[in-house]
Amino acid sequence: MKSWSGVMGRGAGILLALLGLLALLLGATQFTSLPWRAYQALAQVDAPFAGPPTHILVMGGSGIPGESGLSRIFFGAEAAKLYHQAEVLLAMPLGTNESFASRAYAKELRLRGVPAKRIHVIDGGRNTHEQALRVAEALNGHSNAIQILVVSDPYHVRRTAACLRKAFADHQRNIPLAALPVFPLSIEDPFEFRLRELDAPPPSPAPKTTAPDLGSFLQFRYNLWNNCSYSLAVLRESSALLCYRLRGWI
Repeated sequence: MKSWSGVMGRGAGILLALLGLLALLLGATQFTSLPWRAYQALAQVDAPFAGPPTHILVMGGSGIPGESGLSRIFFGAEAAKLYHQAEVLLAMPLGTNESFASRAYAKELRLRGVPAKRIHVIDGGRNTHEQALRVAEALNGHSNAIQILVVSDPYHVRRTAACLRKAFADHQRNIPLAALPVFPLSIEDPFEFRLRELDAPPPSPAPKTTAPDLGSFLQFRYNLWNNCSYSLAVLRESSALLCYRLRGWI
């Protein structure tokens, strides 16, 4: 009995030491660019298409008003202004006549200049997997070539693209995808910079200006906490991707 207790004690000590080492390594990465790079990688779509999309798919976010929902609507509306021929699809759990959120999303798009005839609510999707299935069902009857531009939060792009590919593959179709991830904008990072990544020519570089002195320890005041949020999003989304893969949804 004593021997078994000793083995258990040593095993617990080794486990705690490994967990402590892992925590130290994870903490050290918060002072590097690794969290941002991992977060940015989730916003990439493999082999994005060239040219204008036929459909702009705005994934349902946190609702309206809400940071995620309003940001996705803003990016989706701006993309719709650039691609005048593209239809705008809203992936929502319920239809426009059944859900306040669906009506709010459609209203926000109209307020931002998207004609109502271009807006189509794809309902019946309670999660990303179901939303992809509903989109594939809605577009399966289109005989023309389809190219979908996905508008969603950066961490959500890879899972959305994987679900769409799986859903269309079930209908024996291979649909080209591209993404417009909803990265936050700033004064020196206008929206044209995002659209440039799709097909717009790069603008002339802005003249360099001297930024005001914000004090020392910027790494501790800003970057550290941003990296912590990126790391949390990456860990959460990695768990979701693993769950979806185990369930055969991607």
